[in-house]
Amino acid sequence: MKKSPKLILLVAALLIGLCFSASAAFAEGDVPTQVVKDFTKAYYMLDPVMADFLSKDARINKNDVDMVELYLRLQATDAYNRGYKTSYLQMKPILMKTTVLSMDDSSAQIQINATNIRSINPLYRIVGFVFGMLEKHEVQDTLTLVKKDGVWKIGPGAFDLPI
Repeated sequence: MKKSPKLILLVAALLIGLCFSASAAFAEGDVPTQVVKDFTKAYYMLDPVMADFLSKDARINKNDVDMVELYLRLQATDAYNRGYKTSYLQMKPILMKTTVLSMDDSSAQIQINATNIRSINPLYRIVGFVFGMLEKHEVQDTLTLVKKDGVWKIGPGAFDLPI
C-alpha cells in the first residue's frame, strides 16, 4: 500500500499541534489568574478541594483551626437552619473575569468579577433560564496570592472565609 507524503505531514503537524496545546494547558494551571478562577469555582460550589488553593496562613488560623472545614460546617448549619440541604447553597460562577492589579515574583493582587447562579442541578439552570427565574449574584473581590515553593496560593482574607 502506497503512503501519501501529504498524509504523513498532516498527521505529524496534528501531533505537534496537540503537544503544544497540551503543554500550554498544563502550564496554565500555575498562572495566578487560573488559580483564582479555580479557587472561586471550588469556593462557591462548596468543594473541599478549595483547601488545595490556600496558603497555610489562609487555611489554618493561629488557634490551629482549619478554616475550610469551619467554613463548610458553617454553610451546612446555615442550610439546615433554613430548611435546605447544603447543596442548595452551591453557586456556579459564570462569566469570570480576572484583572491583575499588581504582581511580582512572590506575590500578586488579582481582582475577580463573576456572576453566580444557583447550582441545584442542570435542569434547574435550564428551566430557570427559559422562564427567566434565575437570580444572578454579582461578585467582585480582590484576592492576594503568594508564591510558596514555586506554587501560587491564595493568601488570608479570601472572600468570606472565617479568619
